[in-house]
Amino acid sequence: RPRNAFIIFRCQYSRENARGAQAGDSDRQTMSKRAGEAWKFLSSTEKDHYKELAEQEKNDHALAHPGYHYRP
Repeated sequence: RPRNAFIIFRCQYSRENARGAQAGDSDRQTMSKRAGEAWKFLSSTEKDHYKELAEQEKNDHALAHPGYHYRP
């Protein structure tokens, strides 16, 4: 299923911050908390960038998988 704006941001945040992380500092839970905190401080303009990426990913997914419906 296509990723939402926050998940796209979190993936980018993790890639960028894992490089400089100390040993043991890059576990997923810690990285997710930090990404969530960083997301809260983004301006609406900065968030709009990720929303556009998510919308594009959603459209690409719809073309690649017509008739797909998420079923949890």
